[in-house]
Amino acid sequence: MTSRRWEARFIMSQEQNFHTHTHIIRLYGATVEELRQTVSTYLTEKRPLYFDNYGDHIAGYKIYVYSDGKIIPPITWDIGPKALSEGWWYYGRRLVSGHAVIDEDGLPTPVPLANFEFAVENFVTYALIPRKGPDYQSQAIVENQLQLPLLESIRREAEEYSLNDLLQRGWHIVALEYKGEVSGMGELTQRKAIFVLGHPDLHAALYTLGPDYYYRYW
Repeated sequence: MTSRRWEARFIMSQEQNFHTHTHIIRLYGATVEELRQTVSTYLTEKRPLYFDNYGDHIAGYKIYVYSDGKIIPPITWDIGPKALSEGWWYYGRRLVSGHAVIDEDGLPTPVPLANFEFAVENFVTYALIPRKGPDYQSQAIVENQLQLPLLESIRREAEEYSLNDLLQRGWHIVALEYKGEVSGMGELTQRKAIFVLGHPDLHAALYTLGPDYYYRYW
């Protein structure tokens, strides 16, 4: 039986009308790499016409969809009431405080993709979200205590929504820092909390933080 240490949830549809015929898929793996391979194999076998990554504040919300040349995307795609030309397409948005927004780079989407195989590879590389599964046990927890020497990666995060998503990915809060301005009286004003996080699984941590993964279009 496959270990359910890591879980991936994503939306998938076999219908051309992807607005109403979608299903939540949950797949598992003992490692993040095994999870990626499991998802890739599943999508390759099922060959859906639509799939998206369910979205979070780290990877963003990413959609992969096939158009027969007649499909009209939702109004939120901001391209007007026109059909996408035939082929595979990618659409991505960044999530900020629970809302999808256009990226600051202003890169145009939707973007045409070469083929289905390219869409799957792009999805498991840049869009897949590895979350703690039902069998997850942190390697840094020993006798119910967090062991700091067992943490292999450290990062800082101030945004609450991103913090919650990182905790779902296996990060631990290890400390709390404050930033602000020092007044003439030597007091810290406009204080902002910064959470220091640690992860016990270096590969899983790097997958989250890699420059090609942390929200981008490609």
